[in-house]
Amino acid sequence: MIRVFTSIFAFTLALTGATAKFPTIVYKFNPTDAAGVGGSITVQYTASTVANIDAKLDFSHVDKKKIASLDASCKTHSVKSYNWHLHTGWMSSKSSASFKECSKMMTGNHFDPDKACGPASQHIAQPDCKKKSESYECTPFKYKSDQKSCEAGDLSGKFGAFLPGSDHKVSTKWTDHHFMPLSETSKHKLSIVLHAVCGKESPRFACAMGSKQN
Repeated sequence: MIRVFTSIFAFTLALTGATAKFPTIVYKFNPTDAAGVGGSITVQYTASTVANIDAKLDFSHVDKKKIASLDASCKTHSVKSYNWHLHTGWMSSKSSASFKECSKMMTGNHFDPDKACGPASQHIAQPDCKKKSESYECTPFKYKSDQKSCEAGDLSGKFGAFLPGSDHKVSTKWTDHHFMPLSETSKHKLSIVLHAVCGKESPRFACAMGSKQN
């Protein structure tokens, strides 16, 4: 009997040790650098492709005038929601940035290892992906029944856009069972890019680099 309990205890410790090895990745937005966005998006891995996502963001001081000056659609449509995506690049010298420093050149496109192929997929330059993108559809409802229908990095497609309340803040959590594989985190300079939704357009305006914490 003692041996049985000893074995169970050892097995429990092994599981605890394994869980403890899964990292947390934090995307922190500094209002001074990120067009007024403050707060963070925290990704806590619990398995190789499973992660708890905790978003706590403050949009109170977003520079909407500058957003409107850079995109005509934002002059005629008030910004009420924000799309967000996991991107495969980061070239800024800062940990968070805005506007030109969040461009495709600086942050790449959406992480898409399975080639779901949305219009901003990392594989969109490939002819087969370009063709597939014409019928891309990713919504929270569809993602629940078919995880391969969405790019792994299309977070607003999977869970919905950020919709700040009357206090201009967002505080919400999700669990994603098809997040970026843990093995991929060392291969990319990960970033999360925020888009201001202006009618049918959604220009990039703020972004943050992922910082791994063990």
